[in-house]
Amino acid sequence: MFQRELTNRQITYLSDYVRERSSNIDRRFTNLTNLHKAAGVELERRMSHLSDADVNRLTEDYFPAKGDGTRRSRDALFDGHLTASGRWIYGMGGFIGQADSASMADRRTLAAAFSVVSDFGQAARSEYDNFYFFQPEPTRLVMFGPDRPDRLMFYRQDAPASLDVSKEEMAQITLPRNDPTRVTRCTNLQRLIQDDKGERLATGCLTPAYVDGRYVGSFGSSIELTGFFLNAIKNTLPGASNLVVTGKGELIAYPGFGTPGRASADAVSDYERKLSLKTLVKAIRKDGRMYGVINSPDGRQVVAYGRLTGPDWYLVLTYPKSAIALSAARSASWVLALGAMASLIQTLLVVALARRTIVQPLRQLAGTCEPETFGVRDRRPELSNVEDRTDEIGVLAKALRGEREKVEEVLANLEDRVRDRTAELERANAEKSRFLANMSHELRTPLNGVIAISETLAAQQKTQQSRELAELIVSSGRLLEQVLTDILDFSKIEAGEIQLSHETFDMQAIVRRIAELHRASAESKGLDLGWTVSEAARGAFVGDQVRLTQVLSNLLSNAVKFTPAGSVRLAVTAEEGGQVRFTVTDSGIGFDDAVKARLFGRFQQADGSITRRFGGTGLGLAISRSLVELMGGAISVESTPGVGSVFTFRLPLEAVQTAVADDAVEAEAGFDLSGCRILLAEDHPTNQKVVQLILQSVNVELEIVENGQLALDRLTAERFDIVLMDMQMPELDGLSATRRLRALEAAEGLARTPVIMLTANAMDDHIRAGREAGADQHLSKPIRATALIETIIRCLIAAEQEPGDREVA
Repeated sequence: MFQRELTNRQITYLSDYVRERSSNIDRRFTNLTNLHKAAGVELERRMSHLSDADVNRLTEDYFPAKGDGTRRSRDALFDGHLTASGRWIYGMGGFIGQADSASMADRRTLAAAFSVVSDFGQAARSEYDNFYFFQPEPTRLVMFGPDRPDRLMFYRQDAPASLDVSKEEMAQITLPRNDPTRVTRCTNLQRLIQDDKGERLATGCLTPAYVDGRYVGSFGSSIELTGFFLNAIKNTLPGASNLVVTGKGELIAYPGFGTPGRASADAVSDYERKLSLKTLVKAIRKDGRMYGVINSPDGRQVVAYGRLTGPDWYLVLTYPKSAIALSAARSASWVLALGAMASLIQTLLVVALARRTIVQPLRQLAGTCEPETFGVRDRRPELSNVEDRTDEIGVLAKALRGEREKVEEVLANLEDRVRDRTAELERANAEKSRFLANMSHELRTPLNGVIAISETLAAQQKTQQSRELAELIVSSGRLLEQVLTDILDFSKIEAGEIQLSHETFDMQAIVRRIAELHRASAESKGLDLGWTVSEAARGAFVGDQVRLTQVLSNLLSNAVKFTPAGSVRLAVTAEEGGQVRFTVTDSGIGFDDAVKARLFGRFQQADGSITRRFGGTGLGLAISRSLVELMGGAISVESTPGVGSVFTFRLPLEAVQTAVADDAVEAEAGFDLSGCRILLAEDHPTNQKVVQLILQSVNVELEIVENGQLALDRLTAERFDIVLMDMQMPELDGLSATRRLRALEAAEGLARTPVIMLTANAMDDHIRAGREAGADQHLSKPIRATALIETIIRCLIAAEQEPGDREVA
């Protein structure tokens, strides 16, 4: 209740804030209205004191005839002119269309208006850069505008005699039939009057002028909006956003706007999505008040608004409800503190009572369950006082006695039971393996679409907030992929299904690749990530580069994750006895010896807050230790809390003379895929779209079919450079299609078409099945764009080599 009261007070404060802000902004329009009305009163007074002779003299002085049917003001009246009466007139421009038809009353009005516009315009110059008197039919105008860049040349020289703006909005809004209440009206954002020097994004506010009850024209001023809008949206409340919208729900100013009144499509889309502006404005109008507070259409925002009466706009302040609730909760924290203290005292009392009435009797019962007491009556504790109780503990004591007797009967045939249970566990383990295989496929298929499409979506975002949201989806998908991979790897390790490969790899290339992979995440945190390979450790070695890369990736990922500032280093050195030492050093949070003792265990983190702060399954180091030991090595760690950690592992790796050349890397880097013809066999629409999005960036020619049979038909009819083959498809699966393709190539002597398996099946059995069917590469979903493109390039480079030089991975 206290929090709710604070929330209501904050909402009231928002209402008062936006009311004050709107009043200050609206005051500019109110002052302008007062200026116009004062000018109208002065116009009527001056007209009443002008004789016909005065009118004719002033008309010739202010508006000499130009011989084209118009009268225009003299240049001196704009540049600066001292009258005989000592009045200094400057910045004035006038235009009288159809001058020959101007009656004495019209000329009297214009002659009086000229001096009124000059005097009032000069007096209000600090607030409004122009002031004018305007007659729409026919078009006649007197304007004070000394600071206009066009120097009013349009009206003084260029405006044609046929100039007619009677249909323009500014000419219509103050006519008696459209403004019977004679109030100030403002135009929409548009060009003001006729201006051939370019469009001025402003609003024109006009007030009708009446003399003896007769409409004679309108006084007006244009308000340049850039500074106005900046003032309207700046200095808002923390966490809130100020907007200016029209009465039609059009967005004309918002935080970070460019051109006033010209919101970008992205900005309009973003605010329409978050606030449903048109629906919001309808709700504000329905509310019917000048100021107020309502909820946004989706209920997530509190919207305070104030109406700007002149242009019929709204100043809108949006504030997240969650922020209000959080602020109120913080204010009410002392109430929570008192409740916590009361709860603590109550808990202590309950614990003391529970120890006496529950814990001690339960300890007695627990003593009867000790293994050494089974079958020996002399060792059984006395429970008569507990069994005599009538509550639940007494019932439990009697039940335990009965169960104890049953257990003693079971001990005789325990061996048979163990054998039966072992058989059940073996069946359950087989079912678990099948479940993991299915889970891998079913999770990786949609995850492939989520990651790849969100990466493309992130690259296409134009606003920072949209890009952060899209990148959050990408990072979440990558985290889910890592969790899935860790679980599957750990399951394979426990089941003894990990098969190590023995292949030749270049040590420096492996280290460079894995370090560069983590460089971006390190640099995003401001970390310095470096790596070195000693001279003796360079060159080619034989071993399982995939598992070595996995261990290094786990260690570097942890180092970057748990290092808030400083550096991360990876060093590789050769030792005696054919051992290679890998050392990952960081300046991170570190840990003590107690954590070190359990760090390489399953599902272990340094403490419970690690999972909440950084996520993860707690399997990374357990998997790394298992893989290192499978490869015949050992891993260790040294750490100091607050200083950093050093992870070291050694592997027996055989150095060979045939080094993996950097030429292959250079060839991959310079390879151009433009025009490459690629056939994709994939039945899932999302996966089709994922591959299409990835490959469209490298300008390949992509053909898509939905099953293996259609792929064979296309390959029989025409030549493709690469085939991307899904493993599970209707009619004909990817493995069968690949076998038939290889048989067809062998039978007809055709060149071998590289085949890359793209599948959500990530188990080792699936990879072996793909190789046995004739596939050149295997990529597990979700597919990384760089991995797919690099794999295609490697396959194309391999295809250009001699058959004997090809390496099937």
